[in-house]
Amino acid sequence: MTAVLVVDDHPLFRRGLVALLKASGFTDVRESASATEAIALASERPPEIVLLDLGLPDMAGHLAARRLMGEHPETRIVVVSMHDDAESVRHALDAGAIGYVVKDAPPDQVITAVRAAQAGASLLSSGVARPVPAADAGRDPIFAGMTPRERSVARLLAQGLPNRIIAERLGVSSKTVANYVSSLLLKLDAEDRHDAARRLRDAADRTGD
Repeated sequence: MTAVLVVDDHPLFRRGLVALLKASGFTDVRESASATEAIALASERPPEIVLLDLGLPDMAGHLAARRLMGEHPETRIVVVSMHDDAESVRHALDAGAIGYVVKDAPPDQVITAVRAAQAGASLLSSGVARPVPAADAGRDPIFAGMTPRERSVARLLAQGLPNRIIAERLGVSSKTVANYVSSLLLKLDAEDRHDAARRLRDAADRTGD
């Protein structure tokens, strides 16, 4: 049973998301109106998925995401925001969010993003372009769609290291690494981790990364 935490300061929208999730089969759904409350709830019982608004009254959403990911690295955050500008999306993804959905998206897109997050895959709402971080300028396009966390895992995966060693190097659990590897396999359209490692090495050789 997947535990979900909905964080939004607008009661009607928050309760609408809760109702949508429950109608879609998610029975363990909690809600919070602020980042402070969300962090406290996560400390009591870490959620597997967080649906997070960026416009919270007590803390910027991307800072709340960074705090939640720092304390609970296995949690997957899907931002649900009214903002679709590149800067907001970049801040959210750099903070560790795995998905991004705009508030006027169809309800099924929200559920699709949540289910993608369950599988460790990243999904952005239609109409939201994945930003290319400035640090990726001049890099092979294969790296452009990766979050900073995914790039960290990708560099170690390219070395042929097993999940256990990658987890030790990054200070996270093997389960968290396995989720990131699954996401990378999807993004790279790779058959397995060995194929992914080969593609990553080839890309690094092309750019000297």
